[in-house]
Amino acid sequence: MGWTHPKCRTRHGMDGLIAIYEYQEPVARAVVDSIKYGFNRGLMGVVLNNFTFETGVNFDFLVPVPLYFYRENWRGFNQAEELGKVIGSKLMVPVENVLARMKNTKQQALMKTREERQKNIENAFVADCRFQKSDIKGKKILLVDDVFTSGADMRECTKVLKKAGAEVVWGLALAH
Repeated sequence: MGWTHPKCRTRHGMDGLIAIYEYQEPVARAVVDSIKYGFNRGLMGVVLNNFTFETGVNFDFLVPVPLYFYRENWRGFNQAEELGKVIGSKLMVPVENVLARMKNTKQQALMKTREERQKNIENAFVADCRFQKSDIKGKKILLVDDVFTSGADMRECTKVLKKAGAEVVWGLALAH
């Protein structure tokens, strides 16, 4: 059901994960690749047209996993933010960019092992200086990304959000 098992829960870990599609399915892979590398941001609304889910949590806001500014400028958009906008409009929950990516890491897709992915992304994110800890403290957050493979990006973002005082952090990925 997406919930993190109580024995697996850690102080700064995700409380649950929702993954919409299986990335190994050819159609799902084609959709994700078309969005990320074909720059087809409009496809997001099409694939999520009839999507619904229930966690039992009323989220205060959605937070997209940020891209490094160079990669976002090259692509022209952050696919996680676009996903967040579609999901946020369905849930009537605002999207807030409370995280910033401070390191220009290698693409996670190029990393072969879980350990390489975790080391690559370590300390890459910070709470954006435009937000105070009081903006995050006690909040219930839905963290959004396009693909959940090893979970390194989402785990690192969750750690930053929880250290800033977030009460609950769920992850939502277009594919896993």
